[in-house]
Amino acid sequence: MTQTTATTYDFTALSADIRLLGSLLGQVIREQHGEAAYNLVERVRAAAKARRDLTHVSTEDLAAIIENTTLDERRILTKAFSNYFQLINIAEDQQRIRILRQREAQGRLSESIDDAILTLKESGATAEDLQKLFNFLRVRLVLTAHPSEAKRKEVLVKLRHIAQLMFERDRSHLLPREEQNLIHILTEEIEELWQTRLTRANRKTVADEVDFGLYFITSVIMDIVIQVYADLEASLNKHYPEADWSQPPGLLRFASWIGGDRDGNPNVTSDVTLQTLATLRTAARYHYIGEVTFLREHLTQAIDEIPVSQALRDAVAQYPHLEEHYPGEIYRQQMSLILEKLEQDGYQTSRELLTDLLLIDESLRQNRGIHVADGALKTLIRKVRLFGLHLTPLDIREDGRLHTAALDELFRRYGLVENYQALPEEEKQALLTREIANPRPLFPTNIEHLSETTQRVITTWRMIAEAHRRYTPIVIDSIIASMSQYPSDVLAMLLFATEVGVQNDVDLVPLFETIDDLHRAPQVMQTLFENPEYQKYLQARDAGRGLRQQVMIGYSDSSKDGGILASNWHLYTAQQEITKACEAHNVSVQLFHGRGGSIGRGGGPTNRAILSQPPESLRGGIKITEQGEVIAYRYSNSEIARRHLHQVMHAAIIALGAPTGQHKIQSIWRDAMDFMSEVSRQKYRAFVYENPNFLEYWQEATPINELAQMNISSRPAKRKKQGGFAAMRAIPWVFSWMQSRAIIPSWYGVGTAFQSFVEKHENGLVTLQDMYAEWPFFRALIQNVEMDVAKADMGIAEQYANLVPNDAIRQLMFSDILEEHCLTTKMLCMVLGQEQLLDRTPVMQRSIERRNPYVDPLNFIQVALLKQLRSLTPEAPEYSAVLREVLATINGVAAGMKTTG
Repeated sequence: MTQTTATTYDFTALSADIRLLGSLLGQVIREQHGEAAYNLVERVRAAAKARRDLTHVSTEDLAAIIENTTLDERRILTKAFSNYFQLINIAEDQQRIRILRQREAQGRLSESIDDAILTLKESGATAEDLQKLFNFLRVRLVLTAHPSEAKRKEVLVKLRHIAQLMFERDRSHLLPREEQNLIHILTEEIEELWQTRLTRANRKTVADEVDFGLYFITSVIMDIVIQVYADLEASLNKHYPEADWSQPPGLLRFASWIGGDRDGNPNVTSDVTLQTLATLRTAARYHYIGEVTFLREHLTQAIDEIPVSQALRDAVAQYPHLEEHYPGEIYRQQMSLILEKLEQDGYQTSRELLTDLLLIDESLRQNRGIHVADGALKTLIRKVRLFGLHLTPLDIREDGRLHTAALDELFRRYGLVENYQALPEEEKQALLTREIANPRPLFPTNIEHLSETTQRVITTWRMIAEAHRRYTPIVIDSIIASMSQYPSDVLAMLLFATEVGVQNDVDLVPLFETIDDLHRAPQVMQTLFENPEYQKYLQARDAGRGLRQQVMIGYSDSSKDGGILASNWHLYTAQQEITKACEAHNVSVQLFHGRGGSIGRGGGPTNRAILSQPPESLRGGIKITEQGEVIAYRYSNSEIARRHLHQVMHAAIIALGAPTGQHKIQSIWRDAMDFMSEVSRQKYRAFVYENPNFLEYWQEATPINELAQMNISSRPAKRKKQGGFAAMRAIPWVFSWMQSRAIIPSWYGVGTAFQSFVEKHENGLVTLQDMYAEWPFFRALIQNVEMDVAKADMGIAEQYANLVPNDAIRQLMFSDILEEHCLTTKMLCMVLGQEQLLDRTPVMQRSIERRNPYVDPLNFIQVALLKQLRSLTPEAPEYSAVLREVLATINGVAAGMKTTG
């Protein structure tokens, strides 16, 4: 938000909401634990606030208060501040909704679909131009089960109900008795929230994760997506009434990895994936059953009042029992028939269901029922078109190195080569190309004598073929190999797909993750396009739409590998080069962005990310992951979800349809990024990878080891049981630093890079300021870095540093972090031309300032508990109780920071 936003809108309503929710929470604490417990919470809160205000309370004073509490008192404090943040998040969301509604009422809501269509119209775009744009504009958002959502689904449901009550209270003019009743219900929810365990007692199963995703798909996403399509149609009709927009193409779709992502997760077996597909289908049927039941009760038009089409009459005439139940009400008869088929799982495909629904739609439109046709029936038809009987396609992801290991065993078994893994890359490609064309079966009938890895790979590919036979190929249309490095990694997938007969029905997707892999990616794609068997595969999937290739790029691992500045720049250049390599072979590329929830893993506002991409990289469509806590944040609240999807579609429309010429990138900017990304990479690598003290410091000065014991995922923290830092996933890497408030993955190395560039280049600061003003990529990068530098707190991070037993290591490492944070803060302010961080976004600045005094106590409690826990052995009687409270503080800090990993 801009400065004007902060001064234009009244924030007293936000303060009132916070006071109300805080007061009700305080009431519950008194009732549950007595006045002494409430007074302790207030004492800690006041001390934390006074410490921030630099008045009479010091860091040592606050630490002493916490140190002198019992484990039970710490438990109450943790619950109090954790629940407070859950409620504050609701209040802030409500304020955001309030402002958005005010702007929309005043006719000036930016970053909306209507804003994008109007922008294109004012630039001279015709209806024909937009129709051409929509031919290749594709946005697919992919829900993942990445373990960064610390809240239980049970807690999320309660929070959503509280949010709905606050929304109702804000929109309605309640009578005193109605207000009192609503307050009573709020208090009931908060009491339930207080008595509900915030953390999970057991590790999540894949089925739990599927249930989590389904909750958001069926309760929010389906309805909001339909609203977004309706908004798009309304905007097009308003600005281009001369064209027919009644059937807008599938511009926005959802997909899922939940139950399909087996990379490093041994719990995602083939049976689990098939069960996930069955669960999705059942959920889709039940969702449609509810809507069809509603329509059956409302489509009461009778043939003695209005005629119906002959086609519809013929359809129901085969079932005379329907006339007995609903005499003369043909529409109800057809809906009853549809309901019976859904309840009996009688539809093989969504096309069959759509055909039955369209019979009613066409009859209504032919017989003066256009308003009814455009109502709930149209909504249902659009849902069936967009979500089918499968809800979302399921992407399958596997570690490409397992494919290599399986091939090594199979080729040795057949006597083709003794050591496939040791072959030069060119020989691997030649062997794979021959085998793809070889009609001889590759997979043996009996696989029990093979290794566990090879069995897993074979079973997975056979499962994909079985899923296609059961449900049609739409249910699994993308197969991803993580850690892809060479053409052979993709040819291996083509060999397996050909073996089970699905090669014409799936996208084979390499995932390039490290910085070195990103460098190699364009050459990998070029080599593949020149391979005769791969050419055949692309041509077979043409189907009149041209040659297409999906390529995934990883933000998390590249950032963990080289730091945020180097990661972002190499991702940007890789996109350009991959696009060039594809277009040089007349292949349209769809880039799949594996973005995390936090800034350190490629997070930040999705619309800003889309606008910051190279425009040419969007021509084949775009896929983006929606990970972990981002799902709950964006899709728990219908109004927030609608705004998010409007911003996403606005960005995609503008990025692809805006007039050319505004994205010209000066060569001096590229040179600057080349220089700074390398300086920052060296600084980051020296600190993380080349410093012998780093691992010890990280493990002692953050709760990384304790995080591994949180029950927030069915997936382990490491890809492999063995291995050190390199095997550690990016999520716990970022999560641990977010907890300690150092947040180094989001900014470390940036200050050094900026300072070095300014010192070594004439007018260096002016160049950086020009880049920020005129280059969307650099502006988005700076805004994201600034956000987490502002969130980072060196005073709190020092408390965690004090957990490091070795004085020399502690002082050396923390002083390095502190120095780089100060430098990054200074350089950001210089580039942005402001005195303090976030001066240009005072709403966010104020939000962080408001939260800090409340999240600080949780950090102090966590530090005290970590100190206590690490002094115990796992066999100690009190160990499990202390660990439970440590995990509770992790949940609370995540709520306070509004992000995890």
